[in-house]
Amino acid sequence: MAEKEGLLARASRLLDLPGDVVAGLPRIELIGNRELRMEQHRGILAYGTEEIHISSGKMVIRVRGNGLELRAMDPTQLLITGEISAVELV
Repeated sequence: MAEKEGLLARASRLLDLPGDVVAGLPRIELIGNRELRMEQHRGILAYGTEEIHISSGKMVIRVRGNGLELRAMDPTQLLITGEISAVELV
């Protein structure tokens, strides 16, 4: 496993890319408590106005709040709006 991590770090440096992009890790941006943007998702697992579960491959991101809405989604990124009270990595 250490060899793989070393390879990812070298590829990141060589290609001048952030490590999360090379490793395929999710990138989450929270703007206040009203908007969440996520890149590198693997799909929606559960959807409701109070809770949304998003797959990132190795973990699940659980977004909790009120009036949650999936405003936009494409194969690589998504946008959730509403009153966000918690973001949990499960």
